[in-house]
Amino acid sequence: MRPKGGTLSPEERELNHQMSKVRITVENVVCKLKKFHVCREFYRNDTRRHGLFWGCVAGLVNLRTMSRAPQFA
Repeated sequence: MRPKGGTLSPEERELNHQMSKVRITVENVVCKLKKFHVCREFYRNDTRRHGLFWGCVAGLVNLRTMSRAPQFA
């Protein structure tokens, strides 16, 4: 972060840029997870299967995200 009344060096600016790219990606994935009904509301089914539902939803979101996202080195 920029100090109050100060400036950032080019390295700090690049670090902030990289951190914001990661943060935006994470926020978008969380949004995609919440589009699934089972992740949005109170879970009323068998509690032993709760992890299974989350795993399936996360797998679907990961599959879609990885197939669409550009690959960074």
